[in-house]
Formats: sequence, C-alpha cells, structure tokens
Amino acid sequence: MANVQSEFETFHDNIKLSQENEILRKKREILKKNLQDNLPEDAPKIDKFLLQGSYAIYTGINPPNDDYDIDVGVVFDCTKDDYKAMKLKNMVKDALEHTSRTPKIKTPCITVQYKKNGENDYHVDMPVYVKREDEDGYDLAWGKSPSTESWEQSDPVGLVDKINSVSEDDAERAQFRRIVKYLKAWKSKKITSFNLPSIGLTLGALENFTPNIDFYDKKPNDLIAMRDTVKSMLNYFICTGQDDNGKWLYRYEISLPVTPNNNVFQKLTDKQITSFKEKLETLYNALDEAKKESLPEIACEILQKQFGDDFPIPTKEETAKASVLSMNNTGSSS
Repeated sequence: MANVQSEFETFHDNIKLSQENEILRKKREILKKNLQDNLPEDAPKIDKFLLQGSYAIYTGINPPNDDYDIDVGVVFDCTKDDYKAMKLKNMVKDALEHTSRTPKIKTPCITVQYKKNGENDYHVDMPVYVKREDEDGYDLAWGKSPSTESWEQSDPVGLVDKINSVSEDDAERAQFRRIVKYLKAWKSKKITSFNLPSIGLTLGALENFTPNIDFYDKKPNDLIAMRDTVKSMLNYFICTGQDDNGKWLYRYEISLPVTPNNNVFQKLTDKQITSFKEKLETLYNALDEAKKESLPEIACEILQKQFGDDFPIPTKEETAKASVLSMNNTGSSS
C-alpha cells in the first residue's frame, strides 16, 4: 500500500477554511453590534449570540463559488408566546438594513449578502431564536411570511456539542474533521445537479466514523479511515423499489441527533438519493483501489479524479526520494 498521507494533508491545507476568516469575523461583529444598536424599543432584549455551522464544528472548506458564509444565531430573551415568528424576523431584518447590504428573510434565517464587483462575495446567515423554558434548546423563527410562519423546536448548541464530541482522542477528532472536509470537497465536484445537505455528510461521517491512527506512533492514515467510513455509510442505504424503467431506487435516512430529530435528507427524491449512493460507491471504489496501489503517484492520480486538482500528485522523483528518506530514518537491525 502506498503511503499518501502527506498528499491527503496537503489536500486538507488546500481546501480548509482558515480558523476564522478575518473579513467574516469582522462582518459578524459589525452585524451583532448593528443589531443591538438598531432594534426598536419594543423589541425583546438579546440574550446571546450562537456561533454555529461549519465554523463551530471546525469543518469549513473554501466554497467552490467563493461565496463564503458564516452562521450566527441570535437568541432573544423571550418565548414564542411573547412574539410571532415574523414579527421578530422583521425586527432583525429592519435593524440590519444598511446602504452597503440588503438583508433578506429566508425560511430558516435572515441572510445578509455582501457583493464584490457585482458578484456574491460572502454572506452571514442569522437564525432567530427565542428561549424554551420547559427543556433544552430553543424555538426557531420559521417562515418567510405570516402565512408560512411558525416556531420550530431547535437545539443548535446540542448539535454542535454532539458533533464535537465524536471522540475523546485529539488525533481521532482531528481525523474526523478532515474526513468531513474531504467529503464536502468531493461533493462540490461530484454532486452538482441537486443540493445535498452538508449536514447530512457530516452526520453520516459522525455515525460511521472509523478512525485509523497507528497505535504506536499515533500517525493517522486518512486514506484507510475515509475508505472504511464511506463503506460503513453505504450500508445504510435502503432499497425502496424500482422506477418506471426498472432501475432500483434507494433512500438514506439520517436524523438530527438533537431536536427536532428530523431526517436531514427528507427533501431529496429517491432518484437523487440513488444518485448520491452511486457516486458514493464510486468514491469508495477509488479509495479502495488507491489503497491497493503500491505507487503513490498512481494512487494519487486515482484520488485526484474524485477530489479535483486540489489533491496533489507527486512526481516519481518525489516519491522515490521520500522512500529513500523513510528507509534511512527506519534504519536496519543488522
């Protein structure tokens, strides 16, 4: 088996979002201050802000369309009995209005989109929550108009805690986060005809994570860990029958581990889930083929077809030099 861990780590460096994009961090803080300063007098007090999404679980990658995003929830010090969902969402939207940005109400949140040279540059999603007094979590302001508004139970903090507690071992936790980023990068290249929720990939990896860290030297093997994790994920697709052309169709149900415990793939059709399964099988076969390959440059050529140009291919000279260095470092026991 070729050792391609250094290439996986280079791939990770190429796709990962920095610990926190400085521009987004500043914009987030500006929006928080603007919201606090501009809410009307009849608005409830803000209890706290919640950092959520990929930033909170350390799985962010550079987006393929360069439209960076960050999720920051706002929790108001009131309950759903005090305000209607759209009343609070409109208060937030109006407080964030500015000549340089136009907040937009979407079903799950308020989105503040920033542009550069007329193109989308980055955006901040701000879900609106109120407190729940009877149990953990919050109520989320849902809907885009009074006719569609509702309060939906949600536990964004519990979700972040659940994902971040994937392992007590630092090396395993770091490997899990890399695998999620690899899957997201793969999705951006291979699944473009429909929106496959990234949280589904994250939870699929969470439930099926199969770490591979050497017991003695603690060195990770991301190739094996990802191959085994993907193989385990494939075991959970369920056949639902055939389409009009006799093709077998599948479902993959994976629920949020916290309130509201819904299936994150519920909006996808059987045809879309089946396409996801087929592409995931192709990924598994490539990972397995790369594992069996003895030459690193050939293994990486196989992997680059799945992950794109961000996955490096070493030259024969580079792999030969690395092999000699490895042999010299290991030494002999004559």
